[in-house]
Amino acid sequence: MKRYLIVLLAFLPLFSYSQVTGKLYDDMCDPLQAVFCDYVKNEASVNSIMNDAGQYIGTVIDDNLYGWGVFFSNLGITSYGQYRNGRFMFGIIITETIAKVGSENNYVMYDLATGGIISLHTTEGDIDLEYPYIPSVEEPVSPYSFRKETYSNGDVFIGEFFEGRRHGYGVYSWSNGDFWYGQYKDGYRNGYGMLIKTNNHVYYGKWVGDRKVE
Repeated sequence: MKRYLIVLLAFLPLFSYSQVTGKLYDDMCDPLQAVFCDYVKNEASVNSIMNDAGQYIGTVIDDNLYGWGVFFSNLGITSYGQYRNGRFMFGIIITETIAKVGSENNYVMYDLATGGIISLHTTEGDIDLEYPYIPSVEEPVSPYSFRKETYSNGDVFIGEFFEGRRHGYGVYSWSNGDFWYGQYKDGYRNGYGMLIKTNNHVYYGKWVGDRKVE
């Protein structure tokens, strides 16, 4: 059974992008996400690993980065999301200048200075972006952006917005040091993600309407 699960998980990154009007990409398939979560729950342990490259906080299987976690690189690159056999599989990679949302071969690239979309990349190559992805003469302001928003209580959100609401993938950091990485819909946590507490406890799975569900 385990062998079939691993083969199934290998196809997770394929469920990524679609040029459907009003969406940057499709959500990763729920059944495959559930299989991934179940497998990690049964096989993984939570660990904090430091090496010459940086620090990883998240789940580990057989000393490999596997499951849900975040890697803080010494080069100033932070990678939030899902890992498999030591490799980043799907999530958000943030540098000083850009953010990449998606998998290794399928992703949207944002300019952090403007919040605008630079490109939509797929296994077939870069796609010429049209509205609603980028501004046009008819629609001078794109409804999509990736930006940082700081709230009056000290909380911070860095991620995707659609028409002014948190929508897509993002990272929400509470002022107490806890943070959440995952999917949003209409301003609420909605989809798969992980919550990492200040004691390095990691909770992962599916959230609906800001509540974790089994």
